[in-house]
Amino acid sequence: MKSNSLQKNNIYHINENASSILLINLAGIIKNYNFLKTKAYKSEIGVSVKANAYGLGLKKICTTLVKQGCNTFFVATAKEALDTIKIKKNLNVYVLNGMPSKKATIFLIKRGIKIVINNCQQLKDLINISNQINLKAGCAIHIDTGMNRLGLNVRETENIVRLARNNLDLSLIMSHLSCSENKLSKMNNLQLSKFLAIKKKLTKYKKIKFSLANSNGILLGKKFHFDLCRPGGLIYGLNLGKIKEKGLINVISLKAKVLQIRFTNKGEYVGYGAKYKTKKKIRIATLGIGYADGLPRSFSGNVYHKHYEFPIIGNISMDLCTIDITSNDKLQTGDWVEIFGNSVSIEKFASICDTISYEIASKIGARVKKVYINNLIG
Repeated sequence: MKSNSLQKNNIYHINENASSILLINLAGIIKNYNFLKTKAYKSEIGVSVKANAYGLGLKKICTTLVKQGCNTFFVATAKEALDTIKIKKNLNVYVLNGMPSKKATIFLIKRGIKIVINNCQQLKDLINISNQINLKAGCAIHIDTGMNRLGLNVRETENIVRLARNNLDLSLIMSHLSCSENKLSKMNNLQLSKFLAIKKKLTKYKKIKFSLANSNGILLGKKFHFDLCRPGGLIYGLNLGKIKEKGLINVISLKAKVLQIRFTNKGEYVGYGAKYKTKKKIRIATLGIGYADGLPRSFSGNVYHKHYEFPIIGNISMDLCTIDITSNDKLQTGDWVEIFGNSVSIEKFASICDTISYEIASKIGARVKKVYINNLIG
């Protein structure tokens, strides 16, 4: 979306009290969801909405996806699960990080939220709690096939599944791909072969679903899909840098307001620590965004306004940053500049900051006003 169309939609006027805004394109979210749903063929899609839907706003994103027919969601914590089930009754919600406290676990069980079991102790504890309240807990079992993060050992699978099947309401067996963004990685087929071996041993359990593919796992092909795919980042237009699929698009754009403009003479300093010294008389704009809003202090690239790009100068502070706008004498106080979005992708922006787009999106601060639009960006 171009700046002039934003003006026509009064997005800037409506948010005149904000110093920074994150434009979130719901039409783009829907486009990416339906694209991945098509790529997954007949497999169900369950969307990862952990970390406040990767920073985009859990409630709004879930509501949008539910309207598209999505009824299964994956979260990291109990709090996220409880927030998700408020959106619609009878959603399938899985807590990836396992059991919280006993009291919280009982609370989740009674509300139909499913616990992902990651180790033997969690299984024993969940069975004990279920027996105490005389209610079978809904659950999934996470088997580690090579990531060595969370999950049960492959050798424990048959016994664990038998115990869970007999004592709990087991609906899903899952694992997680570690290198799916790299189609040539040997890890993909190594993990697939382990997961296929697990599935073969459990053929007698007819009603249990199997899930291996994350976002990029869907693009690896049908053999990775099984019963359920679990996209996250690609739904939100993240990690698109190496993706050649034309159906996926960027859906977010971060913008900051010009709070003040000033001239500085040659030899003056800008920002904390007096690290930047002007080499000539320049025109400086101060923007209402800083590291408390998710702009990494390490960022040293450009920001954008229409066809102009302006370099960051001086250290980024908690609430503010400064840019050299000498090249454009028409930029005024109250104008908005783009940090990332159309002018530069979040992928490239993250690379400049020596990180990944997932981290950038999920660290957007609470002060940044989320603005939801329904027009395709770009």
